[in-house]
Amino acid sequence: MKRVLISVMTLTMMFGIMSGKVQSVQAAATSFQVSVTSSKVTINVKGYKTSGTIYGYDANSYAKKDSLKGISKDLTNTGSFKVGSYTKGKSQTYSFDRYTKEGKDLLYSKYYLLSSSGKIIKGPVYATKITSVKKKIGFTQNTKKGLYNENSTNMSYAKDLGVSSITVNLDLASLMYVNSHPEGSIAFKSQGKTYYFDASMVANYDAMISTASKKSMNVIAIIAAWKTSDTNRFSSSLRYKSSVGSPLLGTNTSNDIGRDEYIAMMEFLANRYSKSKSKGLINTYVISNEIDFTPYFYNCKSLNTFMAEYERSLRLANLAVKKYAGDANVAVPFTHYWNGDENKLGKENSGYSLKPYQMLNWLAKTTNAQGAYDWAIAPHIYSSLNTKSNFLKDDSKRGWVNGNYKTSKQLTFTNVEILQKYLSTSALKYNGKIRFVYLTESGVSSSSNSTKAKNEQAASLAYVYLKIANLSCIKSFNYYRLQDHEAESKHHLSIGLLTTAGKKKPAYTVYKNIDTYNMRTTANKYLKYLSFYKNGKTYYSVANGKIKSYQTPMSVFSGYKWSFSFRNALKSSLKKNDPGMIYNVKASKKTKTAMTISYRKAVAATGYRIKVNGKTKVTTKKTSARITGLKSKKSYKITVQAYKTVKGKKHYGFTTSVTLKTK
Repeated sequence: MKRVLISVMTLTMMFGIMSGKVQSVQAAATSFQVSVTSSKVTINVKGYKTSGTIYGYDANSYAKKDSLKGISKDLTNTGSFKVGSYTKGKSQTYSFDRYTKEGKDLLYSKYYLLSSSGKIIKGPVYATKITSVKKKIGFTQNTKKGLYNENSTNMSYAKDLGVSSITVNLDLASLMYVNSHPEGSIAFKSQGKTYYFDASMVANYDAMISTASKKSMNVIAIIAAWKTSDTNRFSSSLRYKSSVGSPLLGTNTSNDIGRDEYIAMMEFLANRYSKSKSKGLINTYVISNEIDFTPYFYNCKSLNTFMAEYERSLRLANLAVKKYAGDANVAVPFTHYWNGDENKLGKENSGYSLKPYQMLNWLAKTTNAQGAYDWAIAPHIYSSLNTKSNFLKDDSKRGWVNGNYKTSKQLTFTNVEILQKYLSTSALKYNGKIRFVYLTESGVSSSSNSTKAKNEQAASLAYVYLKIANLSCIKSFNYYRLQDHEAESKHHLSIGLLTTAGKKKPAYTVYKNIDTYNMRTTANKYLKYLSFYKNGKTYYSVANGKIKSYQTPMSVFSGYKWSFSFRNALKSSLKKNDPGMIYNVKASKKTKTAMTISYRKAVAATGYRIKVNGKTKVTTKKTSARITGLKSKKSYKITVQAYKTVKGKKHYGFTTSVTLKTK
């Protein structure tokens, strides 16, 4: 279709002048797309049946007839600047400078197509195609296994556990100076203005983040403004007015000053932590904390109002992050009160509570209409009562959890698979792809810390990880927490892998080995400590013969088709040279002193090693071997393990053991 240049326009704005070009062509389907390169903003519009005018708006400014404006009072039908006129039915392209003379970055602007009467034909629409300073900063994870990093001592344990990601807390409340800039503070320019950041705090973050990056661990940063001794430093423009107490302050971007201060903080972090391993890299930014407890951000009972406020902060954070790193993303945190009434179930929140299921539906619908982006989710998943060590038994009977994402009151480890089903729906996908899930605060308690409770924690953690490993939507499971907290343990919330005294629990060993070839032998020691009620009715346990392996409790609730494999939990480095699983080990041609061991061929095996009572007896390339030198009427532990030879090195896989007896 032929394109015809129809005009060259000059954009005059209250903050500067830019030149722009418009192209026009007939079109059928409607679309409105905003792209941003290092120097230009380009808007492509086509197919709308009404003529109108395209205006650029600040993120906290809205067309008068826009109902989703949060608490913003900035309403206008002319925006911050006029982009150009649109002729109905045409395909037109508008291009103009990204930065104004004052240094304002129009990456953060949104755009409306309005009729002459102010009716919204389309919009608001934000930029979705962004040329980032770097395309990729994230590491390819060797495992989904991660750790919540509370302090620098955790890193030695993180290395020992073999994790691929860590979670850190970054406090906005004391990060930036507002009314002063002490000597030695770090200057950073954003939106044409200079802001100053606390050098000592940044140095602490640098050390923590760079240590992880140097070990090729991805860093997930929780971005929130906590009430601390330095809270007075936090800008009044960024604070929401609320009479309800909360340990957190929200980030109010409904006004110009708060908006620009928030952009400055996000740009400072995104710029600093996107440069190199030595400087430290952040790949995912979790915006705020447990937002369904609305006082943690902005105490509000209206879903539309709250979500408009939160999404503005989420969107601006995403734009800031994408400005510097194309593969970095933002994530939405919430509690396990999925679609239930928290005021009836938990009564943990002193203010208004919203339902995460409804919040995510709102977020998907709205962001897809206003410019889709790859926000992820970061739910805090525990059990219905997070003090339970054998939580499956309690969850499956309590009635707050089921296998239907539309009706389940809670989202726990017992029914976490509903996330896979939910995020697989077309309405929730981002550009046809399933959204990522980051478990940044999730763990299993050892309750009273009795020997039995510790063993139940170990069994439950093995179950949890094997389940997570078989759900493709979950990218990281950053276990919370490394060590028991004394105040929490007094109330039987003993989630640590270590006791308060620093002693390793059985769960530590399970977590260390759960993505290695030792996973089954390590985890199977604790399988007998699991039990549950199938669909809330039939009791399952190892003792009554209904639990055969960790695969059995994957389906506490019916309705999800599992494609379960222990291999899915293996580290990627092991999968690469994995020889395959050993199945159907059995004996034939038994005598008093010998037997023939046979087994099914492993898919990629070069050969097999057979051990008798822990000692290697035979190495063979065949799927059977004669074992001699045995004693009459004696039981032997026969272990078969496949290996794959790569460049002269043998890579051994899973072991399969059976007990067999001679004649």
